[in-house]
Amino acid sequence: MAEEVVERQTNPEGMPISAIFSLEGMGKPDYRNAVVRRVLSEFSSLSKGVQSTLRSAVNEEIIPTTGGFRRGQAGRALGNSNFLLQEPVQRALILSDDLSIAVLRCWAESHASLRKEIEHHLVGHGIDSSGPGLTEKLFTNFWTAEEWKAEQDTFSQAHEEFEQDDIALMLCYVSGRFPLESQWEPDEGAVGSALSAALSYLRELPPTAPEWERMIPNFVASVSALIEEKASEFQWFSNFDTVVEAVNREFSELMLFFEMDTQQWQAARVSQHADSAATLNMAERLQSLLAEYQPFHERASGISEERERSRKREELQPLILNALQEIDDLMAEDSDSESSNPPEEPQPDGTAAPEDNPSPEEAPKDLRPAPGPTGQQPVPEQGPTHANLLQEALPASDTVVAGPVVAVAEPPAISAAEYAALQSENLDLRNGSGALSAENQSLRDELESLKAELYETQEMEESWRMAYRSSQNGYSQPDETADLPSIDSVSTAVGMAKERFKRELTFAPNSESSIESNPFNRPEKVWEALQWLATIYYKSKMGQLRITNFDQSIKEACGWWYKSDQGETTVSRYRKSYTAHAYGRNYRLEQHIGKGTNFDARYTIRIAFDWDNDLRQVIVGYIGRHQQTDAS
Repeated sequence: MAEEVVERQTNPEGMPISAIFSLEGMGKPDYRNAVVRRVLSEFSSLSKGVQSTLRSAVNEEIIPTTGGFRRGQAGRALGNSNFLLQEPVQRALILSDDLSIAVLRCWAESHASLRKEIEHHLVGHGIDSSGPGLTEKLFTNFWTAEEWKAEQDTFSQAHEEFEQDDIALMLCYVSGRFPLESQWEPDEGAVGSALSAALSYLRELPPTAPEWERMIPNFVASVSALIEEKASEFQWFSNFDTVVEAVNREFSELMLFFEMDTQQWQAARVSQHADSAATLNMAERLQSLLAEYQPFHERASGISEERERSRKREELQPLILNALQEIDDLMAEDSDSESSNPPEEPQPDGTAAPEDNPSPEEAPKDLRPAPGPTGQQPVPEQGPTHANLLQEALPASDTVVAGPVVAVAEPPAISAAEYAALQSENLDLRNGSGALSAENQSLRDELESLKAELYETQEMEESWRMAYRSSQNGYSQPDETADLPSIDSVSTAVGMAKERFKRELTFAPNSESSIESNPFNRPEKVWEALQWLATIYYKSKMGQLRITNFDQSIKEACGWWYKSDQGETTVSRYRKSYTAHAYGRNYRLEQHIGKGTNFDARYTIRIAFDWDNDLRQVIVGYIGRHQQTDAS
């Protein structure tokens, strides 16, 4: 009977799966980190069933702050870019039963020998080994503190090869039992004292008391529901702060450019009246907009590319500013009601001004007070006002002094001819202003063009090449040109890349490509660009390098530029130029790198490509002067 009472006090149905990662020992961050690290490192060798379970849970619960994944796509990192998932999965374990179940299943399968020995041990002691209720997402039975410790000690004495925390977790998982602490030690403070008093009352309550039948189970259920609600709020707090932290870390320079201080943004400062889901969506949308904007922030090396970047900047900047302002408004602290209504200043006689008495400035002109009587403090001299000037312009007879007020007569009406003359003058001024604006815009465009040309002429290709060969974000690249033959044509450069980068690059040039007879006069630059694709770009896509700006990276490598997309209308209209076929599928060639901005093929070249995430290869589908556009 006593054991039944303890179980009811804990939970009328059972303990959530995720609660196992909140226990002392197994709930330590270091141990949770070890569990997650083992699961992620062993993921590729696990059975398809548990792989699918973990991928679904990760997609549902995790939003990585790096790696370019959006909500519902994080599972793509499993088996490839696991380092992106380590920290968010570890944090979410104590909040999500689905994720905890998936991680436990993968962990147990990766510890096959330990699981087998634990099952044998439990069966030998007459203990059920059917595991927790995965459908109900609950541990449906319980260990007493004494039983759980005894089973751990007995097993570990016979199997010293296993870690103590692993033994404890596997005992819980295989038996489906959650360990109860022998005695709860309340924390100091008001909450701890209140909970301690409630627990003391329950301990003294007789087992035959009617409260055990309904009141207490309902209270426990309410507390469980409140725990879930607070856990959900904590998850939102964590997700919001994680996104904001990523924005501050990855786009710090852009925040300076947009003149917005986001360092003080925190979930704890969001207005309590704000919708938490909508606020998180705002932060994620801001992060997405900044990632889309970043490649276009810096000036391009050529005028045609700069015009395209300028268009994208004009399109994205208002959206980013609006998103920043929306979130910043939610961070504004509620103003004090007293500070919003400051006390009225006392009058010279010590009384407050009546609320219904307008100030002299607010009163109608014909009700303004006249100068005070003799002996009153003189009013300080002020500059001429419209009323003063009007009074001076009128004859003395038009000003009537009646008692304490001065009435100013209406100005005389102007003639139709005078009105027409004023209208004509106003029109001339407007036309002149429009002409000046047009001239100003023309000068701005010319200035942008000159800046772009100046930037291109100042390219320092030799220093970039040296920087590329020495290091790129911590990655050292040996001099691969030392044993290369002379590169006398684009065809030679492509042939060398095919031979040297068979694993990284697949060449599938479409019918619009020009390789054999391509007249580009710097074929060695084509080799350097293909080398960049097969090393820096490839390793970045594989998760081995972190490159935040491909455009800057390739500039430093060989002086080329990178663009991540093309206009949808252009791609749809000129499919031959923007698609390639390989391995039985079609690839969209929106990403491209290039050199030169004019239409002379001797000085201008483009290489368009796509990334195949399944094959882990760069598909090079176009090499030529310009891909087809409306302009060409």
